[in-house]
Amino acid sequence: MTDEERLIQLEHRVRELQTAVVAVIRHLGIEHDLRAAERARVDELRLSGEADAPSRRLIELYSEPQT
Repeated sequence: MTDEERLIQLEHRVRELQTAVVAVIRHLGIEHDLRAAERARVDELRLSGEADAPSRRLIELYSEPQT
């Protein structure tokens, strides 16, 4: 398998995972709560004045328990 084929396969799997996450969120009926929590965390990270690092933000966003 070439690197390009691996990348295509990985992109396909990522789309499948994204679809599954959306389905679970909708099934649980937590779209509004999740949107508000995500917006609050992103705003908090933005206000902290750290340099723009999207991958780091995502790790921080989803690794800390929300209260």
